[in-house]
Amino acid sequence: MPGRPVAGVGVAAALDAAQWTAQSGPVLDAVAERTTVVLPAPRGFEPEPDERVHRGDRVRWQDWPALVRSWDDAAAATAAADQALPDLDAVHGLVVTPGEWDDETPVMFSVYLDRAPDAATTEQVDRLEPLLAEALAVVEYCAGEEQRAQQMLQMVQYRRVIEQAKGMIMAALGQDAPEAFAALSRASQHFNVRLRHLAVALVEHVGAAPAEAPDDPEQVVLPSEQDRRVAAQVWAALTVDAGRLPVR
Repeated sequence: MPGRPVAGVGVAAALDAAQWTAQSGPVLDAVAERTTVVLPAPRGFEPEPDERVHRGDRVRWQDWPALVRSWDDAAAATAAADQALPDLDAVHGLVVTPGEWDDETPVMFSVYLDRAPDAATTEQVDRLEPLLAEALAVVEYCAGEEQRAQQMLQMVQYRRVIEQAKGMIMAALGQDAPEAFAALSRASQHFNVRLRHLAVALVEHVGAAPAEAPDDPEQVVLPSEQDRRVAAQVWAALTVDAGRLPVR
């Protein structure tokens, strides 16, 4: 699985790169499942039967042995060069949030904490993630990646519609925001529909009215008939037969 850290501060600069090198870790889990990862699980959170969660007051890095081995090897190499990696045990919590900013790969926003995350932390991450994604789009544009930058900007501009779709799923399933986004992402993958197109089609299906759109006509998402059929099927699965939707 290809991947590259775009930017990092503090332990994130080393730990994100280490996970891509080892092909193991919570960031890779978030990429594979296109879902938000919050570790350890906040107090009061009750997982579904097939969900793996971390309890306690810190992240259990031993759950990713390949990452730990890679980190230990890197630590030994840097120590030999009279350098030092950040202390892995100092990371007590993390939040990894995925975004689907182009047609091929997600962008992951990871935050490493010196304490276990709580609801306020995840809400703050949700607010910061689209701002950083828009900044990344500008960087991509300046680097000459105009098509990818336009796709990323379109995703950012449809963030409010995605939030509306998440709210509908939260109400239908009685889930919190990360779980609702995970359900929306898995439905997007399952039916091979772009996430923003599914969100627009779902909001328009339920609201029976056009979804909010950006002022730039070139950035407007127009769901296809297939997108609308999938949205109707997803909503039926949510409200009539939850077993048809690939949620967990």
